[in-house]
Amino acid sequence: MPPIRILVVDDSVLIRKVLCDALASDPAIEVAGTAADGRIALTKITQLNPDLLTLGVEMPNLSGLEAIPEIRKLYPKLPIIMFSTLTESGAATTLDALALGASDYVTKPSNTGSLDVTMERIKQDLIPKIKALCGVREVSARPAVAAIPVKRPALAAASTLPAPRVDVLAVGTSTGGPNALAELLQAIPGDFPVPIVIVQHMPPVFTRMLAERLGKKAAIKVREGEPGIRLQPGEAWIAPGDYHMTVERHGTSMQLAMNQGPGKLLPARGRRTLSFRGGGVWSEHTRGSYDRDGFGWRSRRANGSRARRSGVCAG
Repeated sequence: MPPIRILVVDDSVLIRKVLCDALASDPAIEVAGTAADGRIALTKITQLNPDLLTLGVEMPNLSGLEAIPEIRKLYPKLPIIMFSTLTESGAATTLDALALGASDYVTKPSNTGSLDVTMERIKQDLIPKIKALCGVREVSARPAVAAIPVKRPALAAASTLPAPRVDVLAVGTSTGGPNALAELLQAIPGDFPVPIVIVQHMPPVFTRMLAERLGKKAAIKVREGEPGIRLQPGEAWIAPGDYHMTVERHGTSMQLAMNQGPGKLLPARGRRTLSFRGGGVWSEHTRGSYDRDGFGWRSRRANGSRARRSGVCAG
């Protein structure tokens, strides 16, 4: 398979070098070229035909935000990853970029105290997103095992399935999530009958600002989650960055709880407890999940079931 060709766009010579060195460390990636601003990038896209570009924000002549609409006019499907700062203004700019058509973002490492640490963080954050957007799967180090054909059981028609009782709608998103959430929540009526809880891969400041922006356009209330909040129908809560969020039943009400435990499924506390993690949604009592690949509603599985990363499950 040919390497993924990347165009690195940033006005800082140091940032361009660090990004190029980090990307060049992976044999599946090739740095096709660099550009110091959006105007030069538009020319180099035509010349180099990259598979993806990383884009800085503040640049002379044509900034990142100004460049995105121009790029989208000519290359509507070219993946764009913003390289932004982990600040409130950086979060606002990043959300603007995603709304304009950027595919994803990576925040610049700060206060690392070491160039090696900075490089390693960029590798960990940026390279997996590049491969995901370009459709490259990570190769496992384990020996290959011959595939065993499995016949998928036919699913019953939706009309013949028993209507599940739904207390909470849970949504888990990652790459492309902010735009997908905006589209989803704007389509939900204000009298939606159950509360909605959301997990989106983002740092703390970003999740708060995302909730504020989504709430301005949705008919329902959208807020960042807080411990002890009682869930009500017609409201959506986004898990704050750096926290796991759980929904716990207390008598007749359901409340949010937060923790910063390890990134694995924790024992459910009480009956019908939902646990939300960065990579998906788990539940001891999940009623089912909706598979976006076209297989429709999946009935309840064994305890500890997991929804697909970009799917929806309710419990």
